[in-house]
Amino acid sequence: MDKNKIALGTAQFGMDYGISNKNGQIPENEVFEILNESIRSGIDVLDTAYAYGNSELVIGNFVKKHGNVFKIISKLPECDPKDVKNIFESSLERLGVYGTYGYMCHSFQHYRDNPGIWNILRELKSDGKIEKIGISLYYPSELEYIIENKVDIDIIQVPYNVFDQRFEQYFPLLKKFGIEIFVRSVFLQGLVFKESSELDDYFEKISVKIGNLHSLAAELNIPIAALCFNFAALNEFVDQIVVGVDSVQNLKEIVSSSAYLADVEYILHKLYSLQENDENMILPMNWKVNR
Repeated sequence: MDKNKIALGTAQFGMDYGISNKNGQIPENEVFEILNESIRSGIDVLDTAYAYGNSELVIGNFVKKHGNVFKIISKLPECDPKDVKNIFESSLERLGVYGTYGYMCHSFQHYRDNPGIWNILRELKSDGKIEKIGISLYYPSELEYIIENKVDIDIIQVPYNVFDQRFEQYFPLLKKFGIEIFVRSVFLQGLVFKESSELDDYFEKISVKIGNLHSLAAELNIPIAALCFNFAALNEFVDQIVVGVDSVQNLKEIVSSSAYLADVEYILHKLYSLQENDENMILPMNWKVNR
């Protein structure tokens, strides 16, 4: 596996994030350790957002000390179209860079309700401040809208994991159009790591599948993280897998998933059988649980 397929998610750099996160926001000195380890591991893409608390600021502090060796992707929050350029420039200032590899609408609804935003992003791209523009999606209907309306998009970011396989049927078409595919939620915000006894009653419908995932990992002696990460890594159409980590050790564990690639490929059909289509189970934004 090419380690460069890993894009480092940075939500936890700036906020308390994730259902399995027991430590809250990561201290800046530990963030720097993670970023240095990322460089050593050949990871060169960072995924952040204006809405991720002070994530951009922490990354910027690293950049000021060590220079910018990353391809940075940030995301535009919901805003008045007249504020787009100011928010983008604010992100650049916080990040300590002159431009970004990618800039995305954080919300499809925001993009659709404000068509003028796309023209502004195209202008920033034309000015050389953004290399690639994109949109973060949650529902296949949103992607269908983009395809049907022939939106000139460079990157899409979608959830994709052993349970949430809704977007996979579109991947070949997106590659045909030359669109980069970034996938996120490969660990479903940590839900895949939960033991049955730890699960909130809300997840009863999917608890059997989570139990099956744990049983499969135990039977094959493969870490659950490796099972879930390699499920995405084995998809030939996926360009980058956005993963969040809370420590250097956590990052090393994900990078070491490559050792299990062939083993996971052998039982890939069993992982595909865990597909779940109930969006109340597979979309964290829909979860009705205490975080």
